[in-house]
Amino acid sequence: MRRMTEPLRYHEDARAELERHFALKTFRPGQAEVIDSVLAGRNVVVVMPTGAGKSLCYQLPAVMLKGLTLVVSPLIALMKDQVEQLEARGIPATLINSTIPELERAERIRKMRAGTYRLVYVAPERFRSPSFVDALGEVGVELLAVDEAHCISQWGHDFRPDYALLGRVRKRLRPPRTVALTATASPEVREDIVKSLLMKDPRVFVAGFDRPNLFLEVLKISGDEERRAACAQVIAEGGSGIVYCATRKQADAMQGALRLRGHDPVVYHAGMDEAERHKAQDRFMGDPSAVAVATNAFGMGIDKPDIRFVIHANIPRAVEAYYQEVGRAGRDGKPATALLLFNHADVFTQERLIESNHPSEAVIADVWNVLQTAEVFARGQQALANAVGASEFEVSAALRILEREGLLEVQAPGAGAYGIRVLDASADVHARSAKALLEALRAEAGEGMLSIQLRALSARVGLEDKELRRALSALERARAISVRKPFTGRAIRPLKKAPFHALDLSLEKVRRQERRALLLLRRMTDYAYAKMCRRAFVLDYFGEDTRALECNGCDVCSGQRRQVEPLQLRTTSRSSGGIYKSKERIAEGPMNDQAAEALRRFRRDLSRDLELPPFILFNDKTLQALATALPLTREDFLAVKGTGATSWERFGPKVVEICKGAIDLARKAEGGAAS
Repeated sequence: MRRMTEPLRYHEDARAELERHFALKTFRPGQAEVIDSVLAGRNVVVVMPTGAGKSLCYQLPAVMLKGLTLVVSPLIALMKDQVEQLEARGIPATLINSTIPELERAERIRKMRAGTYRLVYVAPERFRSPSFVDALGEVGVELLAVDEAHCISQWGHDFRPDYALLGRVRKRLRPPRTVALTATASPEVREDIVKSLLMKDPRVFVAGFDRPNLFLEVLKISGDEERRAACAQVIAEGGSGIVYCATRKQADAMQGALRLRGHDPVVYHAGMDEAERHKAQDRFMGDPSAVAVATNAFGMGIDKPDIRFVIHANIPRAVEAYYQEVGRAGRDGKPATALLLFNHADVFTQERLIESNHPSEAVIADVWNVLQTAEVFARGQQALANAVGASEFEVSAALRILEREGLLEVQAPGAGAYGIRVLDASADVHARSAKALLEALRAEAGEGMLSIQLRALSARVGLEDKELRRALSALERARAISVRKPFTGRAIRPLKKAPFHALDLSLEKVRRQERRALLLLRRMTDYAYAKMCRRAFVLDYFGEDTRALECNGCDVCSGQRRQVEPLQLRTTSRSSGGIYKSKERIAEGPMNDQAAEALRRFRRDLSRDLELPPFILFNDKTLQALATALPLTREDFLAVKGTGATSWERFGPKVVEICKGAIDLARKAEGGAAS
């Protein structure tokens, strides 16, 4: 923490208001200095880990200052929770985002103009609306709080283009003070935050990253079986925890594997519908021994103090993301475990995800060309991906790029109007609400199609939302009306009619972001390979002083706590060129020189493309064993020492292709010699 040389001028007043409004008697480490600086009218950058109490750093000043505090956050669930907590304390607050119906948004903006609220929470995309920015300009913003501020930086692990608007918004609104807060920001990210928000001489506070109760450990594994065995071993020790996986598919597979081992974790990822995600989250929060298997979509806003472990089954994409996620463990101050299961092949998975998130110009061009075939593309992203011949992940990234450049707009799920046509105005319906609705529709639509949003229809007819939906269903069943519901997916509308080459679209920014993402991944890989204290590695990364650090909280300083028994495959098999019996014996028989040379070339080319040392892909002993065994199936490949399920997925088929070619050449040579 950067220490202030001058006394805290507002400390006594702030402490009194802390007890009055929040029923707390003392500040957590670092909070008092930040709050004092905000009250003094300074611009502040705050870097504190999850659970350290960042939100109080703007909530307390908000109740002490006269005027509006505007809080920018990308996390809708977190906004809702904080507004509910503030209202329960008698502090007037609200949120304005896309989940709020249009009429209700208008009402909240009217109240904001009237000075009803002390805090207003908004999502960053709200600043796309000039009328909203104008309303803020009329009201005046006393304090601008930018939460999750790392999203503003292209160096950050979670860059969001809408955050790039905030510098211009701040310049327009000219708030007397701004506080930018994040749980994870390296020095480069902090510099980017200051630069992007146009801050002059801000005070920067970095504190609270050392978590002595959190044991940091890295366990090297050979493949998926050891990965699952390690997770099951930790879960069997008891307590609530989270197992993070890199992809939805891997999360589903991990949940299935753990169930086979007698555990019953919930699964959570963005591929589930909202009801399923809520159900999983509620079970996790309500059960003191619940375990969640999830992608990084899980955890934002989760405040469960007794989480005993966080396991990363795959390497995360950045140190920032990793430390934010493990920071959800042990918030009650009791011992907790942060375990990273590491296999270098997982780095390749993350590299592929990064590449997919920064698609090639060809993919973006194909997406644009398909969108040019319709005024509105309403068949969904999966259909678009099929039409383009790319992954849905790549297509989603291409759409974000085109949207950011102002070339298309994406309509939210369920947005738009109902299309209602009266088929039989004299239909026999019994419910009073259905009769009233039919009469209103006959007057409004006549013989044509009425296009109207449900909330507007509710207001015109005077029926509550649920009652209106029941009435519509009753009229449909009676064949009195036909109803065309709004598109339930994400409708995409191109804003230009032009060939791709005429767009003059520069992708240099995309390529730069891709290089930065790969660099952040490399730093995370350095953590996995670190021979130094892991606590010191993390604290150095975030800029904290480690000179007085005494560590007994990591595997490097205190020794490995866990070992996973290697999977013993007792597979007997024969291939041309060698016999092998188990993983304990590499292979028997002469090495095929043709295969060995081809495998060396393949390894050399792959290491050059991936910018990795050849031995990390597979070492010389494994190469020789492959050239001796000459595997032709997955089972044969996995029986060779030094291989695993992940290495099979990464380059097993190519190895089999090389070995088959070597066998065919040997057979031809034998045939030629015989003749």
